[in-house]
Amino acid sequence: MSISLRYYNSSTSYVKLEDLVTSVEWSGETTQASRSCEVSMNNTTNGTTKAVNVEVGKDIRLYKFGVEIFRGVIFNTEIASDGSFSFTAYDYNYYLTKNTDSMKFVKQKASQIIRTICKKFDIPYDHIDDTGYVIPKLILRNKSIYDMITIALTETRKKTGKVFMLGNESGKLVLRERKSQVKRVTIKDGSNLLSADYSESIEDLRNSVRLTGKNGEESKGVTVSDSDSIKKYGLMREKDHESEKTDAQLKPIANALLKELNKVAKESSVEAIGDRSIIAGKMVQVSEKMTGISGGFYVITDSHTFEPNGVHTMDITVSKTLELNEIEYEPPEEPAKTKQAEKYEVVDGKKIVGISYQTGWIATAYAPALGGINGSGTGLTASSTKVVEGRTIAVDPDVIPYGSVVAIYVPSKNEYSGLYLAEDTGGAIDGKKIDVAVVPSKARAFGVRNIQVAVLERGKGRADARSKAAKWSSIESKWKQKLAAGAESGSAAIDKAASVVKLARSFKGSIRYVFGSKNIAGGTGDCSGFTNYVYKKAIGKDIGQGTSAQIRKGSQVSKASAQAGDLVFFQGTYRSGVSHVGIVTRPGYCVSLASSGCKEHSYTSGYWGSHYMQIRRVL
Repeated sequence: MSISLRYYNSSTSYVKLEDLVTSVEWSGETTQASRSCEVSMNNTTNGTTKAVNVEVGKDIRLYKFGVEIFRGVIFNTEIASDGSFSFTAYDYNYYLTKNTDSMKFVKQKASQIIRTICKKFDIPYDHIDDTGYVIPKLILRNKSIYDMITIALTETRKKTGKVFMLGNESGKLVLRERKSQVKRVTIKDGSNLLSADYSESIEDLRNSVRLTGKNGEESKGVTVSDSDSIKKYGLMREKDHESEKTDAQLKPIANALLKELNKVAKESSVEAIGDRSIIAGKMVQVSEKMTGISGGFYVITDSHTFEPNGVHTMDITVSKTLELNEIEYEPPEEPAKTKQAEKYEVVDGKKIVGISYQTGWIATAYAPALGGINGSGTGLTASSTKVVEGRTIAVDPDVIPYGSVVAIYVPSKNEYSGLYLAEDTGGAIDGKKIDVAVVPSKARAFGVRNIQVAVLERGKGRADARSKAAKWSSIESKWKQKLAAGAESGSAAIDKAASVVKLARSFKGSIRYVFGSKNIAGGTGDCSGFTNYVYKKAIGKDIGQGTSAQIRKGSQVSKASAQAGDLVFFQGTYRSGVSHVGIVTRPGYCVSLASSGCKEHSYTSGYWGSHYMQIRRVL
């Protein structure tokens, strides 16, 4: 063979495996932390015992014509009764995905952050280019250290335009700036090109987006379109509904969605005689007449295969744009309060969690002692109840009926946020206006304020208002308990989603795709077997087997509303209709198990973006 493969059973002692090897596949992607090496071999010489006892956790090194091209650790092995044996190893950057922590960095460059992380986690490193830009602050909680590094590099690229790429050389992490590549390997017909494939599709293209919001699903809403694309491909519109958003809030969402969806899906792949210098992130020159693939391209994925007869071939996917794993920095929320405090504050002095408020309301204040809302000064409401500060509000009964239980949020005056009873009105109270009963000393200071309103229970008239006023303390207490329970339920759902995502990510790069297999714990499975296993193992929830069953679970949500823990479905990958499923980890990304392995990838761009189908919420 043109390669040499060494298995290290200790730090200094090794066994050569190339005489037993049937094939070696060495591969990588621009969006992955590490490169992998998959080895198949006939691990017996007598048909009854192993020739070499290969163990997980041990090192291997791969050489091509005496030059080391891979050094890594074996993470899984598989042997059959006939002695056929396989194992998968990853280079040391793989440990970046296997360690999770919380860290804070203030006024540091990405290069400094990487050194700090490597030292803390005992990750060997060598050359690290100076990234230049000083990041003001990063507070990173419960993230893999690979995601931490990715966030730091993403922030650097946004500010400087420079691209830095991680690598691993001789077992040590390196970071190098990706500069213009002058020398490129040429792949062309009649020379080193073996085959090529190019595809274009507008199946999932959308050149018009219509979103509706608070005004209702049948309202005009917001529509954005690309007239040139419509003229060229015909009208293809995406319709989504965001029940809590105004038209003004919908406009940027619609524009962003149109930008993502209004793309012709293009994919170019090339098979050629192997060249070990061509790996993900490099550039190549390709010329193939039939497919029309021509020009300079970035290598997005590469897979090099070495056969016992010395043949070395490579399959690469190429693109005119460089695809990188990028994560936008999102400052963490403040630590959550204790459950006891949360139960109380969820309905006192702040916005209530879990209900839908309506904006566009204004509020003023009144006090009967200052003349009363009707100038009577009697302290009686239009429902013949006594005005009680902190309970009574005056409303337009044509908009909010008497007897309604109303939640009010006053952003600029939180002491007035809470639950109220609609039991009064007045000549100046019209439409989306409310008068809040307060003590006389605070009436003038209240002024006119913008508020948010949610009608929790619609009243039935004056008699209903009188009945509820008589037992308001009990009614208010019951509503507080109900709302607090709802907030805890929402918090529990968030906790469950975090558990699902954490477990799903733990499998990245460590399991193999086998169609129909459900043996995730054993290291093999298919897409739906993976999602079902993760939900069962993480939170005890059975979402069913098969994509056709899972797509009927929960409720569909729009792409713009996707949350961690949702299921994202794809269509047309190997059959028409739903054919693949993953678990959303963050907006725009998911973890799924496919033929290329278990990976975290975008569902809005690239191959998976072109096959996107829908998102469903099952938590």
